[in-house]
Order: sequence, then structure tokens, then C-alpha cells
Amino acid sequence: MAYTVKQVAAMSGVSVRTLHFYDETGLLKPAYYGANGYRIYEEPQLLTLQQILFYRELGFELKQIERILGRADFEKVAALQSHRKVLQKNLARTRTLIETIDKTVKHLKGTKKMKSEEMFVGFSVAAGKDRFGEHIKLGGEPNDCKLSAQDTHGAMCVFEFTGGSGGPRHLHNDQDEWIYVIDGEFQFDVGDKQFRLGAGESVFIPRKVSHVWACVSGKPGKIINVYQPAGKMAEFFREVGKYNGKSYVHEALSIDEFRRLFHDHGMVLLGPPLLGEWKVDKDGRIIQTA
Repeated sequence: MAYTVKQVAAMSGVSVRTLHFYDETGLLKPAYYGANGYRIYEEPQLLTLQQILFYRELGFELKQIERILGRADFEKVAALQSHRKVLQKNLARTRTLIETIDKTVKHLKGTKKMKSEEMFVGFSVAAGKDRFGEHIKLGGEPNDCKLSAQDTHGAMCVFEFTGGSGGPRHLHNDQDEWIYVIDGEFQFDVGDKQFRLGAGESVFIPRKVSHVWACVSGKPGKIINVYQPAGKMAEFFREVGKYNGKSYVHEALSIDEFRRLFHDHGMVLLGPPLLGEWKVDKDGRIIQTA
């Protein structure tokens, strides 16, 4: 079936002027021009226009869309399936934000009390950013919270660590831990097993199992660290992050204080880090010897 430019504009919501512009720039040519010079569109052009509108909705610029649609390997069904995944994700986020707005309105009207943590449900965390903008550093290395215990009612928490040291050997009394390597090469000692993992690989560390790890790439690596349940890991990292001045935490605390810090946050301190050794001086302070 053939459609005039006015009919296409009416059914798509795209102005006639915009359709003319798409024709002039080569983004969307009509099927043919009538004897009177009118632009005539058929189903293939309507499907292309649909793709243009989808990509526009997803934030693509016209030049980017033109390059995508002009590729020899462009396939409409695959593109639609990709659009659906993105839109489904956006829809879920939009629903969450709408729920947050509704709860906030009821809270402000006094009809239903809202928990403080519910005010932030549905918000995204940008690359290089922390869930709460804290930018905590462990031994000078960034450890950004991406998903907090407050977001999951204590079910889990997620951190993105960039650096080299995974800290001393320890275990978690009540938490399972999963680590996914984004960049770099890491050595893991988990119980009596050793693993060397690179980008795209992961390791699961059950609760009550001794473990220690470090980046062995010669440059800072990056991992995603998941704890389930969340426990007190965020509080632990905040406490450790306070010692990023002249002295790091293991230099500022005695061995007994260091053990207590782990104990108070649901862990057991078991030994030195994977790279380097520690000893305790006559005043009970931890000294890294290598």
C-alpha cells in the first residue's frame, strides 16, 4: 500500500517538514515520486522510519542512525529485538521511579510514611561514581559502592574496586562472596585452592572459607565484588577508608585493634595480604616487610 507524505506524518507523528528533511539528507528516501512530484512511501520505508524513531528515542543522533541503517549487515529483526531489550530495561526502571514518586507524594501528604532509603529507589549509578557519592578509597585505591544494603533490604551489596591489593587473608562468617574480573589479572587463594583469573572470569567464595587475593598485572586491575547477604561490608569499607591520610589502617591500628575491626564487621582476620608480608612490632603495630 502506498502513502503520501501527509499520511505518513499523520500516522507516525513525524512532521511533514521532518520527512522532507530526512529525504533531503538521504536518511529516508520515499519509495518513489508521483507524477505531481509528491513523495510516496510504502511498507519498507515505514519500517525504516520506525527504526529511525526507535534510535531517536534511545538517544542516537541522526548521523549515527544513518551509519547504522546504511551498514550492509543491518538486520531489522535483530535491531527490533535489541530495541526491545533496552526499552524493557528502561520500562522497568521507569516503573520503579513512578513507584518512588507515588510513595514520596503520599509521604509528603502525610497519608503513608516512607522509609528514608525508599526515596532513592530506581536511581542509576554512573561510571566512575559511587552509589552515595562517597568515593571511598582502601589504601588509596577506589572502592565504589554500586548497590547498597539499603537498596536490597540487606540481601546483597555490590562494589567496584580498582587497584592491586585485596587486603589481608580473612573469612566471612555469614556471607558468600562473588568476584568478577573486569580488567587485569588476579591471583586468588581460596581455602587450599589457587586461581589466576583474567577479564571476564569470576570466582565464588563461600562463607567461612579463608581467602586472599591481589592483582598481579603490574598495573591496577578492576573487579566487581558482590556480597550476599550485604552484612556490614559498606560500614567496614567506610571505616577502613578513614585511614587514607599519613597512615593506612594496618599502620595506624595495633594487631588487636585490626582483628577487632574485622570481628565487628562479621569477619575473621587470618593473615597478611597475598603480596608482601607483615610482622607485628614491639608496640603491637603491623609493619609490612615486603
